[in-house]
Amino acid sequence: MPNTSLTINAKSLPDEIVEALQRSIILGLSKPGAPLIERELAEQFGVSSIPVREALQELEGRGLVTKRPNRSCCVIELSPDELNQIFELRALLEPQVIRWAGERMNKADAESLPPLVEDLRRAAEERDFAQFFYCDLRLHRRIWELSGNRWAAQALERAVLPLFAFGLMRDHRAEELNLQLEVEKHEQMIKALRSGQPEKAADSLLKIARGFEMHVRTDTQAARKGPRRKSKE
Repeated sequence: MPNTSLTINAKSLPDEIVEALQRSIILGLSKPGAPLIERELAEQFGVSSIPVREALQELEGRGLVTKRPNRSCCVIELSPDELNQIFELRALLEPQVIRWAGERMNKADAESLPPLVEDLRRAAEERDFAQFFYCDLRLHRRIWELSGNRWAAQALERAVLPLFAFGLMRDHRAEELNLQLEVEKHEQMIKALRSGQPEKAADSLLKIARGFEMHVRTDTQAARKGPRRKSKE
């Protein structure tokens, strides 16, 4: 795994290691299939192998890490079939979750959403693609939480988290994304959600999800073809 200057607090608990590794993966700092060697991570974090092992087990449960038989763990790598399954699940489940959020959230809950959109806008203005997707994930997570259905939230966490990470790790065509347009889509979704229009918010969510699906599919196809050859002048 590349040196990503990962650090944790002096009290090295497994959940702190989980958060540090998770952020590294989501920010696209590791390639799909990159090995996560327990001994090396323990040295990097300055801890014993026990909390690292527990952290890797938790990350495996979150869908960001896979355990290879008789070998070390590695960063998730999704096949085309796995991507299709996740896209199908997200398109079916997340719109319903956003409807629940719209029906169940209170005024204080609604006020917690605009600052997350503002973080998304700031990342878009700075053209920071990794931070943009990280802020995007934080916003979606908050909506899942507001749905009041922890089982649905956990299902989306298990499916969408590796999807976001994989999209970033395969981000060869990020420069082609119109981040400002994506921010506007999220603003429309949150506006509908806060104004008591959960169906409209769900429709906006589907547009966002389809756009991300197109990005991941296009990017994955480009990665299979390899880098473009420069034409001779």
